[in-house]
Amino acid sequence: MRRRMWIPLAVLTTGLLLTGCGSSADEAAESTASDRAGASTTDEVTNRQNAEKEIADCMKAKGFQYEVPPPLTTNAPSADYSGTASLLKSDDELRDFRKKYGFGIYAQLVWPDDPEVREPTSAPNPNDAIRSALDPTRQKAYDAALGSESKGGSDADGCATAAAKKYLGTTDLDSAETREAKRAYEKYRTDAKVVRAARKYADCLTGKGYKVPSAEPGQVENGVYDSIVDPLQDGDDVTAAQAKNELPREVKAALADLDCRGDYAEITRTQYAAVAVRGGGEG
Repeated sequence: MRRRMWIPLAVLTTGLLLTGCGSSADEAAESTASDRAGASTTDEVTNRQNAEKEIADCMKAKGFQYEVPPPLTTNAPSADYSGTASLLKSDDELRDFRKKYGFGIYAQLVWPDDPEVREPTSAPNPNDAIRSALDPTRQKAYDAALGSESKGGSDADGCATAAAKKYLGTTDLDSAETREAKRAYEKYRTDAKVVRAARKYADCLTGKGYKVPSAEPGQVENGVYDSIVDPLQDGDDVTAAQAKNELPREVKAALADLDCRGDYAEITRTQYAAVAVRGGGEG
């Protein structure tokens, strides 16, 4: 059986996974997706649910029904074991995961029901039915109150936008918060000890035979992962048998990446954790 590979959101730069069942908090926060790409899966879900609760209270105050939807799961736990997010894991934590799953790419086909790597699913959003039951005039008022641009509303003063800004980060690229995030991230990327550690990380990988496109902080940790996942994004579907054959190569690469990260991961985790996972503040 052939299946299309599911690529964890944390390593993509195209924004949130938006579907017809997506939540209003997700729509309002689309432009902040890359800010939080490396954030912990658990923290992300908690923040989104808190945002949804605030939307429900806000909409109730404006005379509309809004139910907190089921958590929208955009990542399996495996997303925390690759890229920038993985720098927040200790070597022991990462090794326990990677020696079995690698980066969690081929493992999802080898063990499709394993919760560590299984493709996430989400229940329907009950608010789609609530809105659909309204007449056109009330739908327009509902959209305006919610601030749902995708349905013709404005995001200027909507409940969804306010909640997303509070819990998921500002959507204003010119805000003081965003400017401060850019400054903090630039400080991280130009810190001499971080730059040296990133170069050492890249040199170590090169010495092991891996091509590293960039030795820059914020990018070097994605090099080996990208070399495995990029060819899959536009290629043919992969069978479970093919995935099983490729998994040992992925495990070897993931462990090499772990062995090489050294001081770079230690400095990032202990001195720049929040800055690194938030990024430069641009959506």
